Amino acid sequence: MPEDEAHHALKVLRKKIGDKITVVDGKGGEYESIFENVNVLNCKLKIINRKNNIGGFLKHSIHIGISPPKSHDRLEWFIEKSVELGIQEISFILTENSERKNVKLNRILKRTISSMKQSLKALIPKINDIIPVKEFMENCINNEKFIAYLGEEERNHLIKLAPAQGDYCILIGPEGDFSASEIKKSQKFGFQQVTLGANRLRTETAAVAACHILNLVNEK
Repeated sequence: MPEDEAHHALKVLRKKIGDKITVVDGKGGEYESIFENVNVLNCKLKIINRKNNIGGFLKHSIHIGISPPKSHDRLEWFIEKSVELGIQEISFILTENSERKNVKLNRILKRTISSMKQSLKALIPKINDIIPVKEFMENCINNEKFIAYLGEEERNHLIKLAPAQGDYCILIGPEGDFSASEIKKSQKFGFQQVTLGANRLRTETAAVAACHILNLVNEK
């Protein structure tokens, strides 16, 4: 067991030799284990039962490309809530109106792992470093591609366009939204313009709302 995890188990949870604990590997495996050694620097577990598909594997997949908000606290809030909602992949995109040009991947990964454990998931979402939005569009391989846009032209609601059991990707722009040229490029690469509703949402709120909507589509 990693030292930081061992410290929490032994010093906070007060686990002793023979006590049971459930651990996950981040790849979909969940393991019921017992403590064999309770030294923080050399904590060892014995696996007594292995379970697969625990913590919310879904029949659909969600990949969000998001222009990270300026506030790191708000970014971490998005990470926490999207993991709770079962997201599989998060990519950070650089747009013309982006407020943040880089992200701290190590810090984000730690928050992702923490959220995975707290929400009893067994799968760590894939986290991708920030890239230009055009490059993201070119390389997106998801079957169902959407872009949330605040433009005045008529758009369908995401819940109407998204089919059940889809392999989804949705782009969420910055506070200043996507530019007209970015919207034009998205159409070239097969992204459908959608609305998430009548309310004007912050970037991170819109991303979480999109996750929830796509989950609702699959509960019909």
